Amino acid sequence: METRDLEYLLAVEKHGGIGRAAEALGMSQPALTKAIQRVEAQVGLGLFERTASGIVPTQAGALFIVRAQRIALEYEDALKEMRAIRSGEQGVLRIGYSPTVPNALVLSACRQLLNERPAARLRLRRRLARDLVDLLMAGELDLVVAPEPTRSMGDVTFVQLFRDSLSVLADETHALHRKRNLRLADLADQEWLLPGPNILLRQQVDAAFERQCLGLPKLRVETDFGSTSLLHLLRGTTMLCIAGTESFESLEGLRALNLDTDELDLRRRVGATFRTGAYLSPLAQRAVSLLQERSG
Repeated sequence: METRDLEYLLAVEKHGGIGRAAEALGMSQPALTKAIQRVEAQVGLGLFERTASGIVPTQAGALFIVRAQRIALEYEDALKEMRAIRSGEQGVLRIGYSPTVPNALVLSACRQLLNERPAARLRLRRRLARDLVDLLMAGELDLVVAPEPTRSMGDVTFVQLFRDSLSVLADETHALHRKRNLRLADLADQEWLLPGPNILLRQQVDAAFERQCLGLPKLRVETDFGSTSLLHLLRGTTMLCIAGTESFESLEGLRALNLDTDELDLRRRVGATFRTGAYLSPLAQRAVSLLQERSG
């Protein structure tokens, strides 16, 4: 089996059809069909089946595709390593970081890296942590700076940079700022701005409410992206949201509520994450060192 056969296989799975995959690959449909049939003959099992919505992997195909994705990533890592040895080029470093990670930490490390390595190029992405790990596992990022991923997110290595805690944020005029001994029950009738239910932070908030039999938070705004600009929606309203200290210190008119961590524990570990066993270029290794130095 050739490496291009794996490319063909993954393209069909990604695009959900021979026609769309062939167009993306720049080849004819009969040629792609023949290539998939050749792979199926080698493994001795059907890898795809046709449905009303298109071509989908069989049970065996789904298992094989997971392996094929790993092989493709390993092969690409090997090529990167050989190119670095052959040319000595610094190459491109693709970094993703979470909106709840201090901008100053990541950008100061990047600035130092660019000063040290004139040939280096950076590609930065700012996304919610779960999205970043998905991009990392797909081979689209080399390094992620974000809260520690859960084990279910894949085979990754996590290097801790610092510990901190997020806070419940509200407009500075909010009545809850004047309440002593603030409890989670006091927040039960408030409206919230929160990320979608597939995000760990949202799951933590929902679980805290349910443990105290408070139902779920009253959602006013739900987002599938992260940005400090969202906090502008809180100004002049009674909505609440979760944010890091850097977020509200940079925006006037917003303050953290004095809520005990026993009521809502938002403590976390933040660090640099990369695929276990993947090729980590000297540029990426230096980036991790700079992040460690600056996180102190």
